[in-house]
Amino acid sequence: MSMRTLSLALVVLAATSLPVRSDDSTAALIAGGLVLEKADTIALAAEDLYLSEQAVQIDYRFRNLTDSDIVTTIAFPMPDITGDSEMLVSLPDPAHDNFLKFQSAVDGEPVESQVEQRAFLMRSDTPPVEITARLKALGIPLVPTTAATEAALRRLGERQRRDLIAAGILERQEHKDGTIADAPLWTLKSKFWRRQVFPAGREIAVRQSYVPSLGGLASLSYGGPNLDPAQKAHYATRYCTDPTFERVAQALYRRSSADGSRAFQAYERSLSHVISSGGNWAGPIGQFKLVVDKGDPTTLVSFCGANVKKTGPTTFETVMRDFVPQRDIEILLLKTKTGE
Repeated sequence: MSMRTLSLALVVLAATSLPVRSDDSTAALIAGGLVLEKADTIALAAEDLYLSEQAVQIDYRFRNLTDSDIVTTIAFPMPDITGDSEMLVSLPDPAHDNFLKFQSAVDGEPVESQVEQRAFLMRSDTPPVEITARLKALGIPLVPTTAATEAALRRLGERQRRDLIAAGILERQEHKDGTIADAPLWTLKSKFWRRQVFPAGREIAVRQSYVPSLGGLASLSYGGPNLDPAQKAHYATRYCTDPTFERVAQALYRRSSADGSRAFQAYERSLSHVISSGGNWAGPIGQFKLVVDKGDPTTLVSFCGANVKKTGPTTFETVMRDFVPQRDIEILLLKTKTGE
């Protein structure tokens, strides 16, 4: 399937903001859709994917190609979470295991899934080391970024914390205000899963939804005068930006830079969805429909797609048949706001 550029720049609001600093950025946790245990007797008749800043919804229609019921595992892998204190990560619900607010339904009825969580030390020069049991034995939650985890670490004795530091599980850090804290270094790998019956010879509808983790910058990088050719090429490859979209982004940058009162600001958001790694079903996707909703009509959006059509003030749609995903979906949003 050939990919062509889609660059949709609605309303030239000419703008930008301040030069990008490292502490302006927010990292996204990239999620995807359903992963089916290898089953070449189950076909994916259709997939409807809706992407927005507020919600991701995926509707599947699976068909059992045999005359016998098939029971297999379907899973929703959650993005990995690390305790890296240098990275600000966007989490919709950081206080809970279900930090992306994942939900699932089959034939219109909500279903419960099992959650599997495991903690690992990830080092570039050695295989991952699982530390799940060690953390649980100490009463430490496995999600490294929650307040509950921080509180559990504070309750440990000094000797216990030093043992964890020596093992590379914690890192002692001194903050600018002189306080000392022990930061978690492990990576959480988790997934929701369940056993699913696919009835003989018929289709079932599976819906999965979650709140996306968004990447972003507090100001514009794209459109700025300091963006070098390699950075421009990165945007073009990832989001299919083109010269027309770039000119609008440059106008946004200029307007925001010229507004000394900061009454007008422009900034970036990004949304990613993994689609290229889950296809353990029989054949291609019979019909694939993608809807991208940019939310605010003044937002500028660019992403890669084929035969994309504007279907509403904020929505864009593409429909493909016998679809075999070749790349994940990456969406760039250039947003603006007025007032303090």
